[in-house]
Amino acid sequence: MKRFFPTARLRASIIFLAFIICRTAPARADYTATVDPSIQFRPFQGWGTSLAWWAYVIGGFPKSARRDYIQKAFDPAKGLGLNVVRYNIGGGENPQHLSPNKQFLEYRTAVPGYQTSPGQWDWNADPNQRWVLRAAMAKGAKQLEAFSNSPPYWMTKSGSVTGNQNGADNLKPEAYNAFASYLTEVVKHFHNVWGITFRELEPLNEPTGNWWKIGNHQEGCHVDRPNQNSLVKATGAALASSGLSTTVAASDENTIGDADKTFAYYDSTALKALSRINTHSYGGGDRTQLANFALSKGKDLWMSEYGDGDASGLTMSGRILEDISGLHPSAWVYWQVVDSAGGWGFLKNPLHDATTTAYTVNKKYYVMGNYSKFIRPGYRFIAINDPHSLAAYDARSRRLIIVTTNREDRDTEVTYDLRQFTRLGRSVTAYRTSPTEDLAQLPPIAITGQEFHAVARAKSVTTYVIRKVVYRGALGFNPNAYYKIINRQSGLLLQQSGHDLKDFTPITQGVETANDSTQQWRLVGQGNGVYKVVNRNDGLLMEVGSNATQPGAAVDLYHDKSEPPGKSNQQWSLISLGNGYYELINTNSGLALDSVMDNKQSAIIQQSVYKGNLTQQWQIIKVAP
Repeated sequence: MKRFFPTARLRASIIFLAFIICRTAPARADYTATVDPSIQFRPFQGWGTSLAWWAYVIGGFPKSARRDYIQKAFDPAKGLGLNVVRYNIGGGENPQHLSPNKQFLEYRTAVPGYQTSPGQWDWNADPNQRWVLRAAMAKGAKQLEAFSNSPPYWMTKSGSVTGNQNGADNLKPEAYNAFASYLTEVVKHFHNVWGITFRELEPLNEPTGNWWKIGNHQEGCHVDRPNQNSLVKATGAALASSGLSTTVAASDENTIGDADKTFAYYDSTALKALSRINTHSYGGGDRTQLANFALSKGKDLWMSEYGDGDASGLTMSGRILEDISGLHPSAWVYWQVVDSAGGWGFLKNPLHDATTTAYTVNKKYYVMGNYSKFIRPGYRFIAINDPHSLAAYDARSRRLIIVTTNREDRDTEVTYDLRQFTRLGRSVTAYRTSPTEDLAQLPPIAITGQEFHAVARAKSVTTYVIRKVVYRGALGFNPNAYYKIINRQSGLLLQQSGHDLKDFTPITQGVETANDSTQQWRLVGQGNGVYKVVNRNDGLLMEVGSNATQPGAAVDLYHDKSEPPGKSNQQWSLISLGNGYYELINTNSGLALDSVMDNKQSAIIQQSVYKGNLTQQWQIIKVAP
């Protein structure tokens, strides 16, 4: 909703102690943040915004005023450099609910549709939003998506684009194909006539939300999950027959948890029609599970909408940290550049007419700039063992970017360890946004002994730019791939017990079965050789149950608790034995993953004191795509 080698045993002990000392990052104490370029995620596509609803208003401003807004939002040098744009295809409200009659929609939300009645097209509609779209493209926005909030009013059950009684389904059962055809015809016209190609078309927006009720002040349409399945297939079929390269994205649920639930209802045809999974992140903590689902199905993943009313930008920065670290999306999209309410927008304007052009710049604008101006398309996020920081690296420009957020009331001193890089520049350029600074450039910080020291000011976001950075080391396990983990003693595979998607499911060993997702694991690097081990079948994490530290405790699966790096029972140190095998040491207990029961199938895996036994050694082999 928009608003709404020593010995292996000794080595394991040393590493365990190192994590306790170095990886824990208390907000009120000095700590070291280690950057690990061996863990590299997919290339980042960029930062973005939806054009609904601000572009419908701003695009009608006098030319000089609208150009100012465009520069602020999309210019890489003089503005935020947003390059991902979501264009809203309006449904178009029933004239009975427009002025001079009682009007449901606000001025800014009354985005017109392109079909005023069945068969009647108006290609002159929505010139304001289209102007903003073209202006954004001229500034470098290349990632374009079209999305819908509601079908045209005459396809709805209620006769209004605002929703149905009690927030129920509002798309007429007989109108699914017609709605898909409407959206397809719009994106086809954009391509053929206006020369604008949308990569994806999204027919849904927060479809399981129960707030889409008639009389609502914005377009919205509830679509139950089984009906979403039908609509996605209809949209995919319409696009396929159009000759366009545009594909389907879905389902833009309000929360990540809702998205996880939704895709269980999509059949193979609907999933085949999808090229990308979109989710909003207004709530829900199941990021690892959704990321696993997208990867396992071969789908791109966007965090396609988030917004909040905190004008300081600190809440938003915290959400960026959570989403990038847990969801690993290829794009991150803020709701609106301009909004009328408090701190929701980067810029504040009432958006109630075509002549009030003045705006207020919220601190959030500069915080967004801490990310979007520096972490550009093509960068790869890399591991950093600090829950308050993100790190991204671009081998072509040889730049390393670190963004650190301090939401606390006092300063924190941080040491940034860059020893894993092959080569570094001599200094760091820092830019800080705080209660008294707006992306202020700070004095250069010297790099000494392949590390630098900095103060994260209270209530601040700081970007560190390190140039002339080269990494020629080996890459760690690929977080965008899956692996099978084979016990040396038994030759059996680490596996989920059964196919139940639930917490506390035991982890056992078994004979290899072709294409069995319960025997495939994603290794998500946290830095310094520590990984989260994620089961492909259910997206749950391998852990030692109940935070147990005693030998003999069982290993099971549990949802991601999103604990920061450090003393976590869901994180494992993978230590190479130099012979093609690894020991897996739990960072909470310091004990080793052990099959114990030798060659017995379905034996429950445990943790034990590392003794170099063959039952404690594991081969890790990448699974063919």
